[in-house]
Amino acid sequence: MQRLGMPVNDDTILRQLKRDAEVAHRNSELRVVGIDDWSWRRATNYGTIMVDLERRSVVDILDDRSVESAAKWLRDRPSIEIVSRDRCGLYAQAAREGAPQAQQVADRFHLVQNLRSAIEEQMSLSGRATGRAILPEDAIVDAATHRRRARLAHRQSRQEIFDMLHALRQQGLSIGAEI
Repeated sequence: MQRLGMPVNDDTILRQLKRDAEVAHRNSELRVVGIDDWSWRRATNYGTIMVDLERRSVVDILDDRSVESAAKWLRDRPSIEIVSRDRCGLYAQAAREGAPQAQQVADRFHLVQNLRSAIEEQMSLSGRATGRAILPEDAIVDAATHRRRARLAHRQSRQEIFDMLHALRQQGLSIGAEI
């Protein structure tokens, strides 16, 4: 990775993030925390990132993604009122153990991801087969009719251009000739 045109090691970036987090949050109490995992090495080693969602800054980076380490981190900060997390049971358990006073909420990214997947399921053939169609049948038929008419108009336009070019060719004009 490069920063300002100079090569930077991943470990250097992590050290800087941790140092910045310590300085920024030394005297502030955390109220709303986001917790999520991230990969040290793709699909092999994972860590946990803690974010102060009110200040929008990284608070800490844990070396693993275990219930024990996340729960201990949360337990050391009794001022936490809200924990935003994904739907993973691991962080739900960590929040129950480490911050039982805190309300747990789904984070925005995973809410949007879940919504997208529900819409995709609804719009797929298997989703429609459940009888839970979003659009009424006549709207689906109207849309299909509109698409068919648009395709036919496009095809007709292309055919007219082809016929005109063919007629010009019959008159002896070449492709490069000016009309």
